[in-house]
This record gives sequence, C-alpha cells and structure tokens, in this order.
Amino acid sequence: MLRYILGRLLAMIPTVAVPMVLLFLLLRLTPGDPAVVMLGEDASVEQIEALREEMGLNEPLIVQFVAWLGRMATFDFGSSIFLRTDVSSAVLGAAAVTAQLAIFAMLIAVLVGPLLGAVAATSRSRMLDKAMVVGSTVGIAMPTFWLAIMGILALGVGVRIFPVSGYVPLTHDFWLSWYYLALPAIVLGVLEAATLFRYARNGVLDTKHQPFVRTAQAMGIPSRTITGQYVLRAALVPVVTVIGLSFASMLGGAVVTEKVFSIPGLGALLLTAVERRDYPLIEGCIFFIAVVFVVVNLLVDIVCALLDPRIRFAGKD
Repeated sequence: MLRYILGRLLAMIPTVAVPMVLLFLLLRLTPGDPAVVMLGEDASVEQIEALREEMGLNEPLIVQFVAWLGRMATFDFGSSIFLRTDVSSAVLGAAAVTAQLAIFAMLIAVLVGPLLGAVAATSRSRMLDKAMVVGSTVGIAMPTFWLAIMGILALGVGVRIFPVSGYVPLTHDFWLSWYYLALPAIVLGVLEAATLFRYARNGVLDTKHQPFVRTAQAMGIPSRTITGQYVLRAALVPVVTVIGLSFASMLGGAVVTEKVFSIPGLGALLLTAVERRDYPLIEGCIFFIAVVFVVVNLLVDIVCALLDPRIRFAGKD
C-alpha cells in the first residue's frame, strides 16, 4: 500500500503540470490584448504599455514560458491585477468559503442518497423502488440554476426560512455563517443525493448476485449479516468514488450556485478572473483545482482499497 501511495504521489507532478502548461498556452494565444481587457477601454496607451511591461507580455512567448516555469516551480503566482492582492491569499480565502459549502452539501447528499439507494435495492415493494428511481432521474436531470431559483422562491421568498443570498464569514458568526449556506447546500446536496442514490442502488443490486454472496448463503449465514457486512460494504466502492469526484468538483467551485446565491467562493472568483483576463489569478485558481482533484482521487483510491480487498491485492499478481 505504501509503495502504491508513493507512486501516486509522484504521478501527481505530471498530472498537475500538463493542464497548467496547456492553460499557459491557451491564455497567451487567446485573441485580444489582456492589458486592454484588464484596464478597460478608457485606459491610456501609457497605462496599457506599463501593464504589458509589468506582466512581461512584450517578451517573446518562449521567454514568457521560461519565466512562468520559474514562478510555478516556487509556487509564486504573483499578485492579482484586478484585485490588487496576493493570488495565493485570494485563492485560499475563496477556497475556504467553497470548502464550507461543499462539506455542508456533501453531508446532506451522503446522509440521503446512499441510504435511500440501499432501501430501494433491498425493498420488496416494487412500487417504492420505481418511485425512488423516477425521483432520482428527475434530480439528475434537473439544472442547478433552476433548482436554486425554485429553492429561493419556495424557502427564501415564500415561507422565508432561509436568506436568499449573501455570506457571513465563520470568524464573524459561526452559526449565522452555516445558516446563510443552508439553502445553497440543500440545492447542491439534493442534486448530488440523486446521483449517489443511483450508484448505491445499482451497487447493492449487482453485489447481491455475486458468487461470494451465494457462498455465504449456502454456509447458512443470516441474510441480515450478509447484507450488512458483505453486500453493503462491497457496494460502497462505486459510491465512495462518486462521492470523492463530486466533492472535488465542488471544491473546484460550484460556479452556478455561488453566482445565484452571491457566495464569494472559488467558482465566482475564477469566473471573475476569466472575465478580467487576470492571468495570475486564473493560474492560481486552476492550480488549486488541479491539486484538489489529484489529492481527492488518491484518497478515494485508498479508501476503496480498504473497503474491498480485491482492489488491494489486484496489483500484486
């Protein structure tokens, strides 16, 4: 297991480096002058030239690339041109907000989705199973922005249970901060729960027909023990994988949800950076997202190997 983890850690380097290099090329080769976009059309020629000189845009592309590699090697993303602040501080601050929202949403999804999926797969009522499957299908197909707007109208404007927008930092008021995130977390949690339901249900149904289950039944092991200790544990492997990918995706920024609810998270920050062609800020956001995806995938693989011994011993042949 240790050798496997070390190998995956080394594989993180090219996994993160390749998208960053592609990002550098795409940003520099995109039509339009980024200095004009950042400063606006009212900026003078002297201001535009000064900004181009500051960002090194007047240099040949190969010179820009070498300088960029030196900064990336030392994790120096520079300062945001638009925000006038350190990129690392801006990214980590926005990521903390997004992480709070992602944890809240995934908690809702994990508590609802897999449980209902297991109930549907083990239920003897076909009507209940079909009703849950239809509900999950609707949830998977439902656009995020539509559910967010309906949630605002129903729970924010109609019965006025939750605030419809805004964010309160944890350092200002702990409970009020979670209260403001409740509605967007419910929106994201319901959508993710629908996906987790589908994987949990299919996983339980597939595992129930595996040879080791029939062997356990032939040995006289009670059905409740087989379901609890063998079927559900094996069925958790695809569910854990989906949870990890969904959580990484949320940590990368729930752009639509953050925009609808005016949450200053990583998705909203990245969208602003793209609109302003803020190179340092875009690179900092993408680097953080790439690292999050790689780390979460590694953790998911480790958890899956612990849940299913077949995965653990597959690479020892």
